[in-house]
Amino acid sequence: MGMTPKEYQELIDLLDGRIDELTKPIPSQQILRFAEAIRSAECSDMDSVGTYSDDDYSNLLEAEQIVKEVLPSILENIRAYSIKPTDGWRFESVTAGDGDSGLCSICRSPYQHFKETVAVHCLDMHPNAYHGVCRECVREYAPLEFVETEGVDEWLQRNADVCDQREDDGKREEQRKDLIDAIRQHAHSTHYFADIVGNAAKWAKGAFGEWR
Repeated sequence: MGMTPKEYQELIDLLDGRIDELTKPIPSQQILRFAEAIRSAECSDMDSVGTYSDDDYSNLLEAEQIVKEVLPSILENIRAYSIKPTDGWRFESVTAGDGDSGLCSICRSPYQHFKETVAVHCLDMHPNAYHGVCRECVREYAPLEFVETEGVDEWLQRNADVCDQREDDGKREEQRKDLIDAIRQHAHSTHYFADIVGNAAKWAKGAFGEWR
């Protein structure tokens, strides 16, 4: 016995709903509720049963990997496109002795500029606050009329890499840069930048041998 047109339509509607469920991003407010629910989860130990068990491990592991991979780039794009093209970008002189340094207002990667810097205003900043942004994000997101203003194009040509070339082997050099960037990222996320960087070489001596 064949299906009636009404049954065909019901099946199509059901499949369309399932496709939407699997392919359309869920609202950010719902993501936040999920995150808050995870935060309230109980961890299992010898005396109690936790919220999640080993049956949940693969799902949670995949969720962690997806969030780590995707969420930073989503936030980066939102911050970048929230900057007003007309007055959201500034090219400024740097007066501080250690330059303008910190985490980029857009991509949250570490940067340090001497003499001149570019500062921007993103939606997650105070109304009159402008904070530094790395050269890579200026190249990626700044409006053309800003990039072509006097001094900015020349400034963009300087210090394109995170540090000077040290290794001849390309892969080894990229790994070295990634390590230095990770140290800078961690240092700038705390109030102990100078202390961490100053002691990094000494502390790194304990990285080899038997541990934990």
